Amino acid sequence: MLCPHCGSYAGDNEILCPGCGALLDRSQNSADSGVRGIRQGRKGRSGPASSAGSASGRRGSSRIYVDPAAKAYTRDMPVFSDTQIYDEDGRVMETSSGYSRPARTVYGETGMTATVNIRKPRGKVHTVNRHMINWSHVIIALIVVMILAVVGVWLYLTKTQGGQRIMARFGQEANSAAMWEVGEEALDTGDVETAIHMFEQARLQDGDENVDVDNLLLLCNAYEADGRLAEAEALYTEIYTDITPSAPDAYRAVIRIMLADGRAPEAAELMQLAYEKTGMVTFRNQRTEMLPMQPMVDLVAGYYEEMKTITLSSPQGYDIYYTFDETAELPAGGVKYEQPIVFEEGTYALRAVCVSGNLVSDPLSATYKVYMPSPQTPRVSLAPGTYKQRQRLWLKPGLENEKTSKTPEGDKETDITIYYTIDGSEPDIDSPVYTGEKFYLPGGRVTLKAVAVNGYGKASNTLEVGYKIESGPKPLSAYSVTDDVVNGIKLYETTRESFQQTYGEGKGMEEITLTGIDGVCQRYSYDWGYATMAKIKSGWVVAELYFASGVFKGPRGTGIGDAADFVVGKFRDMGQVVSPSGNRGLYETDDGKGKIYLQQDGGQLIRYQADTADGHTWQLDYNVSSGGTVESIHMLYIP
Repeated sequence: MLCPHCGSYAGDNEILCPGCGALLDRSQNSADSGVRGIRQGRKGRSGPASSAGSASGRRGSSRIYVDPAAKAYTRDMPVFSDTQIYDEDGRVMETSSGYSRPARTVYGETGMTATVNIRKPRGKVHTVNRHMINWSHVIIALIVVMILAVVGVWLYLTKTQGGQRIMARFGQEANSAAMWEVGEEALDTGDVETAIHMFEQARLQDGDENVDVDNLLLLCNAYEADGRLAEAEALYTEIYTDITPSAPDAYRAVIRIMLADGRAPEAAELMQLAYEKTGMVTFRNQRTEMLPMQPMVDLVAGYYEEMKTITLSSPQGYDIYYTFDETAELPAGGVKYEQPIVFEEGTYALRAVCVSGNLVSDPLSATYKVYMPSPQTPRVSLAPGTYKQRQRLWLKPGLENEKTSKTPEGDKETDITIYYTIDGSEPDIDSPVYTGEKFYLPGGRVTLKAVAVNGYGKASNTLEVGYKIESGPKPLSAYSVTDDVVNGIKLYETTRESFQQTYGEGKGMEEITLTGIDGVCQRYSYDWGYATMAKIKSGWVVAELYFASGVFKGPRGTGIGDAADFVVGKFRDMGQVVSPSGNRGLYETDDGKGKIYLQQDGGQLIRYQADTADGHTWQLDYNVSSGGTVESIHMLYIP
């Protein structure tokens, strides 16, 4: 049967429509109804055809088209080439091809009517003409496609990284990232010249604000591949100096270049810098393996209270250069080590290096401080004061130094020597040494001074004690510039004219200089000696007088040929004993001093000095021969 809903054909045993799935009503289907009846030449039981929505219940068009292949009717125009139309008796009327059919009523199996269009035969069949091609539309479409293609290519080249790489390869303007990539491609293929060009252009584009160290290292590699080592080293140096001090690759590259160029000392310095900046121990280990080992010293740096001697050595037998100058450059500014070094008192900042060819080890640095202890102030047996009788006294070291003083077993700290004076001068190594024997003090006012010196040469504070001894002969007065003159001649006062009136112009004159006197002086020679004149504002005056004959008499009745003891007996003498050097102090006051100096020929020089009111000094010397008599007298003005 045909489905009353969709017109699909259903078998006799089917309950549901295979087309729309609706329930089929078999009660309304009979052999004499619908299309079957029409095909068999029977009339349908339905009345005239009705429009959509009639009592038949069928939906759709009022026309029914019959598909002869499917043996069914349908409201839709069937899509097949040869539609057959049947009449009321089921006979084939026409085909759909080439005919125009009028509307006609047909009867279905259920007796319902439907209107069909029946084409009537046309008198003439006309051929249908096809439309012609519009070429203007085609051209416009092609132009649009081309424009879109050009825009797409432009967008690809300018807006994508792949397009920028293409631009860079063809030498066109591109971004720096593309040029770095194209340059790296060229470097990988061995086109070093192109790589360098691309890298340099990209670096210019990046400027100083967009620096990429990895890219700069590529440029350095290209420079090296092209043999431009100086430029590569300069750029590597710029990287670790100004851009990234912690970048190890730049250090490694420069170190490699330096070692290949025979610049090992520079490479060693750079290894140290690389270790400090990057913290990578490989740089330190590389440096250690290349350089000589540090010198070794047998004394630990530190503080010592005695003189020390140190010995330097090289573990590999290399030369050693050392210095105590903090500003000196080693090894050029150092001293070659050849023998042990002695440290006396003081601070020593030692630096030393081992040298092998042009390689220099890391410096050995050690600071030694040697400060030897000072002894205690010596003691004296006589308390200060006034005494009516001459007094004997003794000196002793301080209590802590006394136990082992001057004993072979004593160390340098307790090996004490006491120097003392009673002539008023400060004790020093040219003063008498106390031997342990008591000694007398002279009459009058006496000042005892003493110091203790240990084996390190350290001196104690000075012991100073004043006494007044009322018995015994008192010392004479000291040499005086007002009273002690020679034949009335006063230095720096007696004029040249007055002197020459008495003693003549001499045998000749020569120009000389005297210490402390500005300008040239005139020395006039005589048979008895010479006289030297100095120029002052008022004219020429006597500044020096030397005589070796009896023409002149010295102060206080002394003269040529007098014994040394006679001369000394005319001036102040505190009775101080001779020092170990052979010298003996006579006296020392605020206005002058007297002292006897032992000469190399065995003679003596008795020297007195007196200060003038204006702060100058007169000096009087008696030159005594080894026989003990005065050979000459010399008077000198010292500004």
